[in-house]
Amino acid sequence: MTYKLLCILSFSTLPYLFTLTGDFVFDDSEAVVKNKDVITESWTEPFFNDFWGADIKSNLSHKSYRPLTILSYRLNYWLNNKTLSSFQFKATNLICHVMCCILVWQVFQSILYNKNKSIVTDGDITTNKKLFNKIDENKRKWWMDSAYLSALLFAVHPVHVEAVSGVVGRADLLAAMTFFLAFLFYKKSMTSHTYKYSYLFFTVVLSGISMLCKENGITVLGFCLAYEVVFKFKIRKTDFKQTKTFLNIKLNISMDSVIRISIITVAIVGLLYGRWLVMAGTKPEFKPIDNPAAFADSLFTKVATYNYIYFLNLLLFIWPKWLCYDWSMGCVQLVQNITDSRIIPIALMYLYGILLLLSMISRKNSRSNNRSVILAVSLIVIPFLPASNIFYPVGFVIAERILYIPSAGYCLLIVMGFKKLLNGRSLLVCKSGVLIFLLLLLVYAVRTWQRSMEWQNEYALFVSGLSVCPLNAKVHYNVAKAADANHQVTWALAEYKEAIRLYPEYYQAMNNLANILKNQKQFGEAEYFLRSAVKLKRDFPAAWMNLGILLANTNRYIESEQAYKTAISYRRKYPDCFYNLGNLYLEMNRTEDAIDSWFQAINENPKHILAWTNVMALMDNTGTRFYNFHFRHLTLNLYLNIALQIF
Repeated sequence: MTYKLLCILSFSTLPYLFTLTGDFVFDDSEAVVKNKDVITESWTEPFFNDFWGADIKSNLSHKSYRPLTILSYRLNYWLNNKTLSSFQFKATNLICHVMCCILVWQVFQSILYNKNKSIVTDGDITTNKKLFNKIDENKRKWWMDSAYLSALLFAVHPVHVEAVSGVVGRADLLAAMTFFLAFLFYKKSMTSHTYKYSYLFFTVVLSGISMLCKENGITVLGFCLAYEVVFKFKIRKTDFKQTKTFLNIKLNISMDSVIRISIITVAIVGLLYGRWLVMAGTKPEFKPIDNPAAFADSLFTKVATYNYIYFLNLLLFIWPKWLCYDWSMGCVQLVQNITDSRIIPIALMYLYGILLLLSMISRKNSRSNNRSVILAVSLIVIPFLPASNIFYPVGFVIAERILYIPSAGYCLLIVMGFKKLLNGRSLLVCKSGVLIFLLLLLVYAVRTWQRSMEWQNEYALFVSGLSVCPLNAKVHYNVAKAADANHQVTWALAEYKEAIRLYPEYYQAMNNLANILKNQKQFGEAEYFLRSAVKLKRDFPAAWMNLGILLANTNRYIESEQAYKTAISYRRKYPDCFYNLGNLYLEMNRTEDAIDSWFQAINENPKHILAWTNVMALMDNTGTRFYNFHFRHLTLNLYLNIALQIF
């Protein structure tokens, strides 16, 4: 037992151990670094906002309500002397992953071996001691322990890298921990006499906690229902000629089961209703670029594309070579007609499902094995349902983070199939099979290490997406930003233009491209892209401000002033724009207006060093005239004290 635990700890830790020194990357910036709820003094504020810090009841909110995850970020911030340390955040994620691997091991044991242990059925305890002792003897051989092998596979699966290496993945890790804990408590409620309702109470509480970490946490209650039903139905295969049916299904259910099912059902309805109230009865609004299939006009296109996306998710389980941080904006093209070659893998996926179903009703398989297969498939499907677009459209195409819990069912299913292939084979074949499985673990571990290295910094992460999603405009946009930050201007220009070519309405890319062109004195082309950006999105303050800077550089001062004021009309608190407007007024010899604008920038951002520099330089040049003008509002000593603290 001890060496097995050490192996799980090692397998779950080593692939990530040397990547803990990475930076905050991708969504970490918005969810952690720029999220006011992480650094606020209030510990209750996250309960009123969404995951990104916006008011949860606002129409602009993403409606992702995960206050407990935000509180875990805040705890990291508080424990690190109120500073944001990416190392501490990533180390916490890794600890959560290790704990999940241990819990998954326990869950697998409950699924695989519960049928051989004591089960409460109508108040009676049924025990098969001979069979239990045989299983217990086999468990001493690690290569016979399916639960242990499945946990090892789960520990090193590369699809988990985004959840573990990305700080935003904390939501999935915490939801998974409470998901597996809730299930273990439910299993206890089925086998305990004295505390069965206490365990059931903790199941419901943990499911609610899981949902407050991430929305899909509530699906644990659905999995508990599946577990209950699987162990309360008796399936007996009968002769078709005599009964005209292949199966005779008999329900063996007790009053305790009825009570458990009723409580879980009420809990599901209550938690979902509470979630709906938190969102103020409104659904999130997504754009076509986030989930193109959801906005397709043809029903065939929607259904076919969704099914192809399901196939891609399964492919990420089987061979996780093609991993990408973002699958939106053209990464997965719509399946628009029946002649599309991608219909073939969809058909193969359903053919496999049919064959799996037939194998479960085959006479060759034991009833206990069928139950384990059903539960493994349920563990894949049920946690994935919120992301399936079946109940409501989601704001992504594929997100590797949401596969964290479903991957547990996949790992269990693979090991069960692996064991079935070796069942009854010679010792040499069994040893060869074990070596193949160890090789698979090694390959997955190496791939996990490689992928986690790509998550160390944004440059490596963004570049890695080019080979997987070359048609994704957002991937090219992010690569361009990373290249520009590394002073690779030529590459940045090419990537921004490619992003605009793939998505002609990409106004953010137009704005950034124009900034580079402006810095290279290519004012004509830069102005074209900026005007195109504000034409596509009128309320785009950054583009209006950049247009104002460009117009000022070409001595079109009146147009520049109008552009700055337009930017401010869309963003009242815009210190950089006030600062640039002050510079424009100085060029126009409107000194008092320049001082007003700079002080407005300082009022909005007291640490605006450039505005302070200009104010103090003008103070030195204008002397007493400055005193007579501006100190009807504030005293000089106050501003000087603030300036001294900044510098």
